[in-house]
Parts: sequence; structure tokens; C-alpha cells
Amino acid sequence: MRRKYLVVAHVIKPHGVIGEVSVESLTDFPERFKAGLTLYLSPPIEDTRHLTIDSVTKGPRGLIIKFKEINSREEAELISGRDLLVPIEEAVRLPKEEFWVHDIVGMEVYTISGDFLGHITEVLRTGSNDVYIVKNSKEYLIPATQEVIKDISLEKRKILVEPIPGLLE
Repeated sequence: MRRKYLVVAHVIKPHGVIGEVSVESLTDFPERFKAGLTLYLSPPIEDTRHLTIDSVTKGPRGLIIKFKEINSREEAELISGRDLLVPIEEAVRLPKEEFWVHDIVGMEVYTISGDFLGHITEVLRTGSNDVYIVKNSKEYLIPATQEVIKDISLEKRKILVEPIPGLLE
């Protein structure tokens, strides 16, 4: 089975001449970035698949990270524009009733009366709540609110919804 990863950051550009890089954090948990953390580079460069953080400082528009394996501006340029990942097993544990997008995508969606609506193909992040795009022969936009979502079972890969009037039209 192929190992799965989560993207947690994006390398923007070199910073200085000793191999530091400007990094945009793409995680809700930026405290994860500290000395000793191993991140995986995507796409990898030749033999460089992983990088170990040596130091982290806050920059004007993100983080400035020095990796043990990157020691010059030229080496830092090689990783610019690439994503930094962690194995999915290292994902931060979420509180009950919160789910990772990668856990939700692909789940089957049923109404509480047992009608199959389809599979979640995408999660839209809005200001107030997420919206699940559910596709089958039709496409539905299901708001991820307590009023509509009645149960999420990661084990069964199934979501039960109670449609509000007009939601499935």
C-alpha cells in the first residue's frame, strides 16, 4: 500500500545566502514547524525526498526555515515552488466532531430516510461552514451544519443528512 501524505507548507523562495527558504504554512497547526521535524518534498529532487528542519523563525509573510540538508542559496532555489508534506499518520488529532477534508472526500451520503445521494467529491471552505459537493447522477451542495448533517461515520465511510426544504431540488 502506498503511503499517503498531507501538504502542510509551500516553499516560496530562497531567503538569504545560507540556504534558508521563505515558506507559506498551509496548516491550521503552524506550531508543528520546529527543529527536528522531517518534511517530505514534493515533487522530490534527485535523491532529496525528505528535509529536516534545523531552525524556524517568523518572517514578514510566513516562516523562514533552514533545513539541515540545504546549505546555499543555489540549493534553496532548487526546492522553491515545491510542497512540504507529512505522512498522514502524523496528522494532528482533531477534536470530536471535526474531520480532515481527506477523510470526508469519497464518503457516501444518504438521507435519513435511506436515499443514496452520491459521494463527496470536494469540500468547499466558506466563511461560516464547509459545503460538501455530492455527485451522483445529480450534483448537490450540502452545507456542513448541525441542522443538515446528522451523522458522520469514518468507519463506515458514510454520512447521514436531513435535507432542509429545497436542498435537493
